[in-house]
Amino acid sequence: MSAAEPRASRWRRELASIRTRLLLVNAFLVIVPIAGISFARTYERELLRSEEEGVTSLATMLAATVARAPTVDLAPPALTASARVMAQRLHVQVRVLDRAGAVAFDTGPELVEVRTRGRRLLPDSLDPRARRTVAAVDPPPADGGFARRPEVVAALGGAPGRYARRMANMRGFMLFVAQPIRPDPAGPVLGAVYVTRSTYPVLLSLYRVRNALIKVALGSLLVGTLVAIFLTLTISRPLRRLTEAAGRIAAGERGVALKLGGRDEIGHLARDFDAMARALDERLAFISELAANVSHEFKTPIAAVRGAAELLRDGAADDPEARGRFLGNILADAERLSALVTRLLELSRVESRMEARVPLDYRALVEAVAARYAGAAVRWGAAYDHARAAPEQVETVLTNLLDNAARFSPPGAAIEVAVAGDAHGFHTTVRDRGAGISEANRARVWDRFFTTARATGGTGLGLAIVRAIVEAHGGEVGVDAREGEGSAFWFTLPRRL
Repeated sequence: MSAAEPRASRWRRELASIRTRLLLVNAFLVIVPIAGISFARTYERELLRSEEEGVTSLATMLAATVARAPTVDLAPPALTASARVMAQRLHVQVRVLDRAGAVAFDTGPELVEVRTRGRRLLPDSLDPRARRTVAAVDPPPADGGFARRPEVVAALGGAPGRYARRMANMRGFMLFVAQPIRPDPAGPVLGAVYVTRSTYPVLLSLYRVRNALIKVALGSLLVGTLVAIFLTLTISRPLRRLTEAAGRIAAGERGVALKLGGRDEIGHLARDFDAMARALDERLAFISELAANVSHEFKTPIAAVRGAAELLRDGAADDPEARGRFLGNILADAERLSALVTRLLELSRVESRMEARVPLDYRALVEAVAARYAGAAVRWGAAYDHARAAPEQVETVLTNLLDNAARFSPPGAAIEVAVAGDAHGFHTTVRDRGAGISEANRARVWDRFFTTARATGGTGLGLAIVRAIVEAHGGEVGVDAREGEGSAFWFTLPRRL
Protein backbone atom coordinates (compact mmCIF):
# COMPACT_ATOMS: atom_id res chain seq x y z
CA MET A 1 0.00 0.00 0.00
CA SER A 2 1.43 3.36 -1.03
CA ALA A 3 1.62 6.39 1.29
CA ALA A 4 -0.91 8.23 -0.86
CA GLU A 5 -3.64 5.64 -0.22
CA PRO A 6 -3.85 6.08 3.58
CA ARG A 7 -3.79 9.87 3.09
CA ALA A 8 -6.64 9.64 0.57
CA SER A 9 -8.54 7.38 2.93
CA ARG A 10 -8.12 9.90 5.76
CA TRP A 11 -9.39 12.66 3.50
CA ARG A 12 -12.43 10.61 2.55
CA ARG A 13 -13.19 9.88 6.20
CA GLU A 14 -12.77 13.54 7.08
CA LEU A 15 -15.08 14.64 4.26
CA ALA A 16 -17.68 12.10 5.36
CA SER A 17 -17.55 13.20 9.01
CA ILE A 18 -20.39 15.15 10.58
CA ARG A 19 -17.97 17.90 11.61
CA THR A 20 -16.94 18.55 8.00
CA ARG A 21 -20.52 18.55 6.79
CA LEU A 22 -21.51 21.05 9.47
CA LEU A 23 -18.58 23.27 8.50
CA LEU A 24 -19.64 23.09 4.84
CA VAL A 25 -23.17 24.14 5.75
CA ASN A 26 -21.88 27.09 7.75
CA ALA A 27 -19.48 28.01 4.95
CA PHE A 28 -22.44 28.08 2.57
CA LEU A 29 -24.19 30.49 4.93
CA VAL A 30 -21.19 32.80 4.68
CA ILE A 31 -20.78 32.45 0.91
CA VAL A 32 -24.33 33.63 0.22
CA PRO A 33 -23.77 37.20 1.52
CA ILE A 34 -20.40 37.35 -0.22
CA ALA A 35 -22.08 36.38 -3.47
CA GLY A 36 -24.57 39.13 -2.74
CA ILE A 37 -21.72 41.63 -2.56
CA SER A 38 -20.52 40.48 -5.98
CA PHE A 39 -24.04 40.84 -7.28
CA ALA A 40 -24.11 44.39 -5.86
CA ARG A 41 -21.20 45.26 -8.14
CA THR A 42 -23.17 44.08 -11.16
CA TYR A 43 -26.21 45.90 -9.90
CA GLU A 44 -24.12 49.07 -9.57
CA ARG A 45 -23.04 48.90 -13.20
CA GLU A 46 -26.64 48.39 -14.31
CA LEU A 47 -27.81 51.34 -12.24
CA LEU A 48 -25.12 53.59 -13.68
CA ARG A 49 -26.03 52.50 -17.20
CA SER A 50 -29.68 53.21 -16.45
CA GLU A 51 -28.77 56.64 -15.08
CA GLU A 52 -26.78 57.42 -18.22
CA GLU A 53 -29.64 56.37 -20.47
CA GLY A 54 -32.06 58.48 -18.47
CA VAL A 55 -29.87 61.56 -18.70
CA THR A 56 -29.41 60.93 -22.44
CA SER A 57 -33.17 60.67 -22.97
CA LEU A 58 -33.73 63.93 -21.07
CA ALA A 59 -31.06 65.76 -23.10
CA THR A 60 -32.50 64.41 -26.37
CA MET A 61 -36.00 65.54 -25.44
CA LEU A 62 -34.87 69.04 -24.45
CA ALA A 63 -32.79 69.40 -27.61
CA ALA A 64 -35.81 68.46 -29.70
CA THR A 65 -37.92 71.00 -27.82
CA VAL A 66 -35.49 73.82 -28.58
CA ALA A 67 -35.15 72.77 -32.21
CA ARG A 68 -38.94 72.89 -32.75
CA ALA A 69 -39.19 76.50 -31.49
CA PRO A 70 -40.61 78.84 -34.19
CA THR A 71 -37.79 81.32 -33.61
CA VAL A 72 -34.18 80.65 -33.05
CA ASP A 73 -34.08 81.11 -29.29
CA LEU A 74 -31.83 78.86 -27.21
CA ALA A 75 -33.69 79.73 -24.02
CA PRO A 76 -37.38 80.06 -24.80
CA PRO A 77 -39.72 80.61 -21.81
CA ALA A 78 -41.39 77.20 -22.28
CA LEU A 79 -38.02 75.48 -22.16
CA THR A 80 -36.72 77.35 -19.16
CA ALA A 81 -39.86 76.67 -17.12
CA SER A 82 -40.07 72.98 -17.95
CA ALA A 83 -36.31 72.51 -17.64
CA ARG A 84 -36.26 73.96 -14.15
CA VAL A 85 -39.11 71.68 -13.06
CA MET A 86 -37.41 68.61 -14.58
CA ALA A 87 -34.03 69.53 -13.09
CA GLN A 88 -35.55 69.86 -9.64
CA ARG A 89 -37.53 66.65 -9.80
CA LEU A 90 -34.90 64.56 -11.53
CA HIS A 91 -31.93 66.05 -9.62
CA VAL A 92 -29.97 67.10 -12.68
CA GLN A 93 -28.36 70.29 -13.97
CA VAL A 94 -29.46 71.48 -17.41
CA ARG A 95 -27.46 73.95 -19.50
CA VAL A 96 -28.08 75.19 -22.99
CA LEU A 97 -24.90 76.10 -24.87
CA ASP A 98 -24.58 78.22 -27.98
CA ARG A 99 -22.39 77.37 -30.95
CA ALA A 100 -19.35 78.87 -29.17
CA GLY A 101 -19.88 76.72 -26.07
CA ALA A 102 -21.05 79.61 -23.93
CA VAL A 103 -23.93 79.13 -21.50
CA ALA A 104 -27.24 80.54 -22.76
CA PHE A 105 -29.36 78.99 -19.99
CA ASP A 106 -28.56 77.20 -16.71
CA THR A 107 -30.95 75.63 -14.13
CA GLY A 108 -28.33 75.80 -11.46
CA PRO A 109 -26.31 73.09 -9.74
CA GLU A 110 -27.84 69.75 -8.78
CA LEU A 111 -28.81 69.52 -5.11
CA VAL A 112 -27.88 66.22 -3.47
CA GLU A 113 -29.41 64.95 -0.24
CA VAL A 114 -26.61 63.61 1.96
CA ARG A 115 -28.29 61.05 4.21
CA THR A 116 -25.48 58.88 5.42
CA ARG A 117 -23.45 59.29 8.55
CA GLY A 118 -20.58 57.34 7.10
CA ARG A 119 -17.58 59.56 6.40
CA ARG A 120 -16.59 57.53 3.35
CA LEU A 121 -19.22 59.09 1.08
CA LEU A 122 -19.30 62.54 2.65
CA PRO A 123 -17.75 65.42 0.73
CA ASP A 124 -14.26 66.27 1.88
CA SER A 125 -15.33 69.75 2.90
CA LEU A 126 -18.56 68.73 4.64
CA ASP A 127 -18.78 68.49 8.37
CA PRO A 128 -20.82 65.40 9.35
CA ARG A 129 -22.84 67.65 11.68
CA ALA A 130 -23.56 70.22 8.97
CA ARG A 131 -26.56 70.46 6.66
CA ARG A 132 -27.55 67.46 4.57
CA THR A 133 -28.22 69.20 1.22
CA VAL A 134 -25.10 69.75 -0.89
CA ALA A 135 -24.74 71.21 -4.37
CA ALA A 136 -22.95 68.97 -6.86
CA VAL A 137 -20.53 71.58 -8.20
CA ASP A 138 -19.40 71.43 -11.82
CA PRO A 139 -17.24 74.54 -12.15
CA PRO A 140 -16.99 75.94 -15.67
CA PRO A 141 -13.62 76.10 -17.36
CA ALA A 142 -11.39 79.09 -16.70
CA ASP A 143 -12.42 80.80 -19.94
CA GLY A 144 -16.09 80.49 -18.98
CA GLY A 145 -17.01 78.21 -21.87
CA PHE A 146 -17.36 74.48 -22.36
CA ALA A 147 -16.24 74.34 -25.99
CA ARG A 148 -13.13 72.33 -25.20
CA ARG A 149 -14.85 69.48 -23.40
CA PRO A 150 -14.90 66.38 -25.62
CA GLU A 151 -18.61 65.70 -25.15
CA VAL A 152 -19.44 69.31 -26.07
CA VAL A 153 -17.11 69.18 -29.04
CA ALA A 154 -18.94 66.07 -30.24
CA ALA A 155 -22.36 67.67 -29.77
CA LEU A 156 -21.41 70.91 -31.54
CA GLY A 157 -20.09 68.71 -34.32
CA GLY A 158 -23.51 67.13 -34.72
CA ALA A 159 -23.07 63.87 -32.70
CA PRO A 160 -24.18 63.05 -29.13
CA GLY A 161 -21.41 63.27 -26.53
CA ARG A 162 -20.98 61.48 -23.20
CA TYR A 163 -18.37 61.70 -20.49
CA ALA A 164 -17.83 60.99 -16.78
CA ARG A 165 -15.69 63.04 -14.37
CA ARG A 166 -14.98 63.01 -10.69
CA MET A 167 -16.99 65.47 -8.70
CA ALA A 168 -15.04 68.39 -7.32
CA ASN A 169 -16.64 68.56 -3.88
CA MET A 170 -18.18 65.08 -3.36
CA ARG A 171 -17.42 61.43 -3.68
CA GLY A 172 -18.26 59.68 -6.92
CA PHE A 173 -18.60 60.78 -10.52
CA MET A 174 -20.76 63.08 -12.60
CA LEU A 175 -22.29 62.02 -15.90
CA PHE A 176 -22.12 64.58 -18.73
CA VAL A 177 -24.37 64.20 -21.76
CA ALA A 178 -24.46 66.72 -24.64
CA GLN A 179 -27.06 66.60 -27.42
CA PRO A 180 -26.85 68.80 -30.52
CA ILE A 181 -29.64 71.32 -31.26
CA ARG A 182 -30.40 71.12 -34.96
CA PRO A 183 -33.82 72.17 -36.36
CA ASP A 184 -33.09 70.51 -39.68
CA PRO A 185 -31.34 67.14 -39.71
CA ALA A 186 -29.30 68.35 -42.67
CA GLY A 187 -28.90 71.88 -41.34
CA PRO A 188 -26.30 73.50 -39.10
CA VAL A 189 -25.97 72.90 -35.35
CA LEU A 190 -27.28 75.89 -33.35
CA GLY A 191 -25.97 74.74 -29.97
CA ALA A 192 -26.22 71.89 -27.46
CA VAL A 193 -28.25 70.80 -24.47
CA TYR A 194 -25.78 69.92 -21.73
CA VAL A 195 -27.19 67.76 -18.89
CA THR A 196 -25.18 66.66 -15.87
CA ARG A 197 -26.12 64.30 -13.05
CA SER A 198 -24.12 63.03 -10.12
CA THR A 199 -23.86 59.32 -9.31
CA TYR A 200 -23.84 60.05 -5.60
CA PRO A 201 -27.41 58.74 -4.99
CA VAL A 202 -26.51 55.49 -6.74
CA LEU A 203 -23.28 55.15 -4.77
CA LEU A 204 -25.13 55.97 -1.57
CA SER A 205 -27.70 53.26 -2.20
CA LEU A 206 -25.06 50.69 -3.09
CA TYR A 207 -22.94 51.77 -0.16
CA ARG A 208 -25.80 50.97 2.15
CA VAL A 209 -26.46 47.66 0.42
CA ARG A 210 -22.80 46.66 0.57
CA ASN A 211 -22.52 47.66 4.20
CA ALA A 212 -25.59 45.60 5.02
CA LEU A 213 -24.24 42.61 3.09
CA ILE A 214 -20.83 42.92 4.74
CA LYS A 215 -22.47 43.03 8.16
CA VAL A 216 -24.59 40.02 7.24
CA ALA A 217 -21.49 38.16 6.01
CA LEU A 218 -19.54 38.96 9.17
CA GLY A 219 -22.53 38.07 11.31
CA SER A 220 -23.00 34.82 9.40
CA LEU A 221 -19.32 34.02 9.78
CA LEU A 222 -19.45 34.68 13.52
CA VAL A 223 -22.71 32.82 14.04
CA GLY A 224 -21.60 29.98 11.75
CA THR A 225 -18.33 29.62 13.67
CA LEU A 226 -20.13 29.59 17.01
CA VAL A 227 -22.70 27.12 15.69
CA ALA A 228 -19.95 24.89 14.29
CA ILE A 229 -18.12 24.96 17.63
CA PHE A 230 -21.34 24.31 19.51
CA LEU A 231 -22.33 21.43 17.24
CA THR A 232 -18.82 19.99 17.41
CA LEU A 233 -18.97 20.02 21.20
CA THR A 234 -22.54 18.70 21.41
CA ILE A 235 -22.63 16.28 18.46
CA SER A 236 -19.23 15.43 17.01
CA ARG A 237 -17.38 14.94 20.30
CA PRO A 238 -20.12 12.81 21.96
CA LEU A 239 -20.39 10.68 18.83
CA ARG A 240 -16.61 10.24 18.80
CA ARG A 241 -16.73 9.14 22.45
CA LEU A 242 -19.60 6.81 21.57
CA THR A 243 -17.58 5.29 18.73
CA GLU A 244 -14.54 4.83 20.98
CA ALA A 245 -16.68 3.21 23.69
CA ALA A 246 -18.27 0.84 21.14
CA GLY A 247 -14.79 -0.13 19.94
CA ARG A 248 -13.68 -0.87 23.50
CA ILE A 249 -16.74 -3.05 24.08
CA ALA A 250 -16.10 -4.86 20.80
CA ALA A 251 -12.52 -5.49 21.98
CA GLY A 252 -13.87 -7.25 25.08
CA GLU A 253 -13.55 -4.51 27.68
CA ARG A 254 -16.22 -4.52 30.38
CA GLY A 255 -17.59 -1.76 32.58
CA VAL A 256 -17.54 0.83 29.76
CA ALA A 257 -19.86 3.80 30.36
CA LEU A 258 -20.27 7.16 28.60
CA LYS A 259 -22.10 9.05 31.38
CA LEU A 260 -23.13 11.88 29.07
CA GLY A 261 -25.81 14.31 30.21
CA GLY A 262 -28.21 16.27 28.06
CA ARG A 263 -31.84 15.96 27.10
CA ASP A 264 -31.33 15.87 23.34
CA GLU A 265 -31.08 12.84 21.07
CA ILE A 266 -27.37 12.45 21.85
CA GLY A 267 -28.14 12.32 25.57
CA HIS A 268 -30.86 9.72 25.02
CA LEU A 269 -28.51 7.73 22.78
CA ALA A 270 -25.77 7.86 25.43
CA ARG A 271 -28.14 6.67 28.15
CA ASP A 272 -29.42 3.87 25.92
CA PHE A 273 -25.82 2.96 25.13
CA ASP A 274 -24.96 2.80 28.83
CA ALA A 275 -28.05 0.64 29.42
CA MET A 276 -26.96 -1.63 26.55
CA ALA A 277 -23.43 -1.86 27.98
CA ARG A 278 -24.81 -2.77 31.40
CA ALA A 279 -27.10 -5.37 29.80
CA LEU A 280 -24.13 -6.87 27.95
CA ASP A 281 -22.11 -6.97 31.18
CA GLU A 282 -25.03 -8.64 32.94
CA ARG A 283 -25.39 -11.07 30.06
CA LEU A 284 -21.70 -11.94 30.22
CA ALA A 285 -21.94 -12.37 33.98
CA PHE A 286 -25.04 -14.53 33.49
CA ILE A 287 -23.26 -16.69 30.92
CA SER A 288 -20.25 -17.12 33.20
CA GLU A 289 -22.46 -17.96 36.17
CA LEU A 290 -24.60 -20.30 34.09
CA ALA A 291 -21.52 -22.07 32.75
CA ALA A 292 -20.26 -22.57 36.29
CA ASN A 293 -23.66 -23.83 37.47
CA VAL A 294 -24.05 -26.16 34.49
CA SER A 295 -20.56 -27.51 35.06
CA HIS A 296 -21.35 -28.13 38.72
CA GLU A 297 -24.73 -29.74 38.05
CA PHE A 298 -23.45 -31.95 35.26
CA LYS A 299 -20.31 -33.00 37.09
CA THR A 300 -22.09 -35.14 39.72
CA PRO A 301 -24.22 -37.32 37.39
CA ILE A 302 -21.39 -37.62 34.89
CA ALA A 303 -19.05 -38.74 37.68
CA ALA A 304 -21.68 -41.24 38.88
CA VAL A 305 -22.11 -42.64 35.35
CA ARG A 306 -18.37 -42.90 34.90
CA GLY A 307 -17.94 -44.63 38.29
CA ALA A 308 -20.69 -47.13 37.57
CA ALA A 309 -19.27 -47.86 34.11
CA GLU A 310 -15.78 -48.41 35.54
CA LEU A 311 -17.15 -50.78 38.17
CA LEU A 312 -19.02 -52.71 35.51
CA ARG A 313 -15.86 -52.88 33.43
CA ASP A 314 -13.81 -54.09 36.40
CA GLY A 315 -16.04 -57.13 37.07
CA ALA A 316 -19.26 -55.92 38.64
CA ALA A 317 -21.03 -56.91 35.44
CA ASP A 318 -20.51 -60.57 36.41
CA ASP A 319 -22.78 -60.13 39.44
CA PRO A 320 -26.38 -59.87 38.19
CA GLU A 321 -27.55 -57.95 41.28
CA ALA A 322 -24.64 -55.43 41.11
CA ARG A 323 -25.04 -55.12 37.35
CA GLY A 324 -28.73 -54.26 37.66
CA ARG A 325 -28.05 -51.74 40.44
CA PHE A 326 -25.29 -49.96 38.51
CA LEU A 327 -27.24 -49.94 35.26
CA GLY A 328 -30.20 -48.47 37.13
CA ASN A 329 -27.94 -45.73 38.51
CA ILE A 330 -26.64 -45.00 35.01
CA LEU A 331 -30.17 -44.75 33.60
CA ALA A 332 -31.29 -42.50 36.50
CA ASP A 333 -28.32 -40.17 35.99
CA ALA A 334 -28.90 -40.17 32.23
CA GLU A 335 -32.53 -39.20 32.79
CA ARG A 336 -31.44 -36.42 35.15
CA LEU A 337 -28.97 -35.13 32.54
CA SER A 338 -31.70 -35.28 29.89
CA ALA A 339 -34.07 -33.32 32.14
CA LEU A 340 -31.35 -30.73 32.84
CA VAL A 341 -30.65 -30.30 29.14
CA THR A 342 -34.37 -29.92 28.38
CA ARG A 343 -34.80 -27.33 31.14
CA LEU A 344 -31.67 -25.46 30.07
CA LEU A 345 -32.89 -25.27 26.49
CA GLU A 346 -36.26 -24.00 27.74
CA LEU A 347 -34.58 -21.37 29.95
CA SER A 348 -32.29 -20.32 27.09
CA ARG A 349 -35.27 -19.95 24.74
CA VAL A 350 -37.13 -17.81 27.27
CA GLU A 351 -34.20 -15.51 28.00
CA SER A 352 -32.98 -15.19 24.40
CA ARG A 353 -36.20 -14.13 22.69
CA MET A 354 -39.68 -12.93 23.50
CA GLU A 355 -42.64 -14.80 22.06
CA ALA A 356 -45.32 -12.78 20.27
CA ARG A 357 -47.86 -11.27 22.66
CA VAL A 358 -51.45 -11.72 21.58
CA PRO A 359 -54.85 -11.16 23.23
CA LEU A 360 -55.31 -14.01 25.70
CA ASP A 361 -58.31 -15.30 27.69
CA TYR A 362 -56.36 -15.59 30.91
CA ARG A 363 -59.23 -17.03 32.93
CA ALA A 364 -59.81 -19.84 30.46
CA LEU A 365 -56.07 -20.63 30.40
CA VAL A 366 -55.83 -20.77 34.21
CA GLU A 367 -58.86 -23.03 34.48
CA ALA A 368 -57.57 -25.32 31.68
CA VAL A 369 -54.14 -25.78 33.29
CA ALA A 370 -55.60 -26.28 36.79
CA ALA A 371 -57.93 -28.97 35.46
CA ARG A 372 -54.92 -31.19 34.75
CA TYR A 373 -54.08 -31.53 38.46
CA ALA A 374 -56.16 -33.45 40.94
CA GLY A 375 -57.24 -31.32 43.88
CA ALA A 376 -56.51 -28.01 42.14
CA ALA A 377 -59.25 -25.39 42.45
CA VAL A 378 -59.47 -21.95 40.88
CA ARG A 379 -60.79 -18.94 42.81
CA TRP A 380 -61.32 -16.08 40.35
CA GLY A 381 -61.57 -12.60 41.83
CA ALA A 382 -60.28 -10.43 38.98
CA ALA A 383 -62.42 -7.73 37.36
CA TYR A 384 -61.30 -8.70 33.86
CA ASP A 385 -60.62 -11.94 31.98
CA HIS A 386 -58.27 -10.97 29.13
CA ALA A 387 -54.63 -9.87 28.85
CA ARG A 388 -52.00 -9.51 26.14
CA ALA A 389 -49.25 -12.10 26.61
CA ALA A 390 -47.45 -15.09 25.08
CA PRO A 391 -49.89 -17.99 25.67
CA GLU A 392 -47.33 -20.82 25.66
CA GLN A 393 -45.03 -19.03 28.08
CA VAL A 394 -47.83 -18.11 30.50
CA GLU A 395 -48.97 -21.73 30.37
CA THR A 396 -45.38 -22.78 31.23
CA VAL A 397 -45.46 -20.49 34.29
CA LEU A 398 -48.72 -21.97 35.56
CA THR A 399 -47.60 -25.54 34.81
CA ASN A 400 -44.28 -25.16 36.64
CA LEU A 401 -45.93 -23.65 39.71
CA LEU A 402 -48.63 -26.33 39.81
CA ASP A 403 -46.00 -29.08 39.27
CA ASN A 404 -44.05 -27.63 42.15
CA ALA A 405 -47.18 -27.48 44.36
CA ALA A 406 -48.19 -31.05 43.46
CA ARG A 407 -44.69 -32.37 44.20
CA PHE A 408 -44.54 -30.91 47.70
CA SER A 409 -48.19 -31.36 48.74
CA PRO A 410 -49.37 -34.46 50.62
CA PRO A 411 -51.36 -36.98 48.52
CA GLY A 412 -54.92 -35.79 48.05
CA ALA A 413 -54.22 -32.30 49.46
CA ALA A 414 -55.95 -29.35 47.84
CA ILE A 415 -54.07 -26.84 45.67
CA GLU A 416 -55.58 -23.38 45.40
CA VAL A 417 -55.09 -21.07 42.42
CA ALA A 418 -56.33 -17.58 43.37
CA VAL A 419 -56.47 -14.79 40.79
CA ALA A 420 -57.15 -11.16 41.68
CA GLY A 421 -56.62 -8.00 39.71
CA ASP A 422 -57.94 -4.84 38.13
CA ALA A 423 -57.60 -2.97 34.83
CA HIS A 424 -53.81 -2.89 35.18
CA GLY A 425 -53.14 -6.61 35.53
CA PHE A 426 -53.57 -9.92 37.34
CA HIS A 427 -52.12 -11.17 40.64
CA THR A 428 -52.02 -14.99 40.63
CA THR A 429 -51.19 -17.12 43.68
CA VAL A 430 -50.62 -20.90 43.71
CA ARG A 431 -50.96 -22.21 47.29
CA ASP A 432 -50.13 -25.73 48.46
CA ARG A 433 -50.48 -27.57 51.78
CA GLY A 434 -46.94 -28.94 51.88
CA ALA A 435 -44.19 -28.67 54.46
CA GLY A 436 -43.41 -25.07 53.57
CA ILE A 437 -39.98 -23.52 53.02
CA SER A 438 -37.40 -22.64 55.63
CA GLU A 439 -36.29 -19.04 55.99
CA ALA A 440 -32.82 -19.90 54.67
CA ASN A 441 -34.22 -21.48 51.52
CA ARG A 442 -36.84 -18.80 50.74
CA ALA A 443 -34.17 -16.42 49.49
CA ARG A 444 -32.75 -19.07 47.13
CA VAL A 445 -35.80 -20.72 45.61
CA TRP A 446 -35.61 -18.54 42.46
CA ASP A 447 -31.92 -19.30 41.86
CA ARG A 448 -30.97 -21.58 39.00
CA PHE A 449 -30.24 -25.21 39.97
CA PHE A 450 -31.38 -24.73 43.56
CA THR A 451 -33.77 -27.51 44.57
CA THR A 452 -34.67 -29.50 47.66
CA ALA A 453 -36.24 -32.28 45.58
CA ARG A 454 -33.23 -33.55 43.71
CA ALA A 455 -34.01 -37.10 44.81
CA THR A 456 -37.44 -36.92 43.15
CA GLY A 457 -36.16 -35.51 39.85
CA GLY A 458 -36.10 -31.80 40.60
CA THR A 459 -33.69 -29.81 38.39
CA GLY A 460 -33.80 -26.47 40.15
CA LEU A 461 -34.70 -24.69 36.89
CA GLY A 462 -38.50 -24.62 37.03
CA LEU A 463 -38.80 -21.52 39.22
CA ALA A 464 -35.92 -19.83 37.34
CA ILE A 465 -37.93 -20.27 34.13
CA VAL A 466 -41.02 -18.85 35.87
CA ARG A 467 -39.11 -15.75 36.95
CA ALA A 468 -37.56 -15.24 33.49
CA ILE A 469 -40.96 -15.44 31.74
CA VAL A 470 -42.78 -13.18 34.21
CA GLU A 471 -40.05 -10.53 34.20
CA ALA A 472 -39.96 -10.62 30.38
CA HIS A 473 -43.67 -9.74 30.48
CA GLY A 474 -43.00 -6.85 32.88
CA GLY A 475 -44.32 -8.63 35.98
CA GLU A 476 -42.92 -9.70 39.35
CA VAL A 477 -42.60 -12.97 41.28
CA GLY A 478 -42.55 -13.77 44.97
CA VAL A 479 -43.16 -16.43 47.60
CA ASP A 480 -44.93 -16.41 50.95
CA ALA A 481 -44.07 -19.54 52.93
CA ARG A 482 -43.35 -20.67 56.44
CA GLU A 483 -41.97 -23.98 57.50
CA GLY A 484 -44.81 -26.39 58.25
CA GLU A 485 -47.56 -24.11 56.88
CA GLY A 486 -47.36 -24.67 53.13
CA SER A 487 -46.16 -22.31 50.40
CA ALA A 488 -47.78 -19.62 48.26
CA PHE A 489 -45.95 -18.71 45.06
CA TRP A 490 -47.34 -15.61 43.33
CA PHE A 491 -46.69 -13.61 40.20
CA THR A 492 -48.16 -10.52 38.53
CA LEU A 493 -49.07 -10.24 34.84
CA PRO A 494 -49.78 -6.81 33.27
CA ARG A 495 -52.85 -6.71 30.98
CA ARG A 496 -51.43 -4.24 28.32
CA LEU A 497 -54.35 -4.57 25.94
